[in-house]
Amino acid sequence: MKIKKKLIDTNALLLLIVGIMDVRQIKRHKRLSIYDEQDFYDLFSLIQDIESLIVLPNVWTEVDNLLNNFQGDLKSKYIFQISELIKSSTEKYLKTIKVIEEYTFYDLGITDTLLLSYADKCEFLITSDSKLSDYAVSRGVKVYDLVQEKNKRLWL
Repeated sequence: MKIKKKLIDTNALLLLIVGIMDVRQIKRHKRLSIYDEQDFYDLFSLIQDIESLIVLPNVWTEVDNLLNNFQGDLKSKYIFQISELIKSSTEKYLKTIKVIEEYTFYDLGITDTLLLSYADKCEFLITSDSKLSDYAVSRGVKVYDLVQEKNKRLWL
């Protein structure tokens, strides 16, 4: 039985946090340069409620490693925002040893294999990783792929 939760991957969570902090920062961050304000608004609209998010500890760690270098006012906004998101979302811990038992570990690595192993318990997976998206779709998981959605919007 799928729970009404949305599992989120690293780049999607980066976009969410930076967009909440200041949407103008999206284009300035090297990991988010392909996105724009509309991508953030679409993502935020999709999520609807931060309490519906499930975040793996591995994803929090990756996000913090990529965003914790802000300076000044942005650093304060970042610390506040990530703290609020951690409090409001659900953290789901999966043992890393589970990864080495999965054939996807070779292609996807630790974090994405863990995401894939939990994704079928959620309403859908939010990602921008095409390889993870392809694996998830092949397993019958509903995926919101940020890159695919952006491309659809640009081609319409």
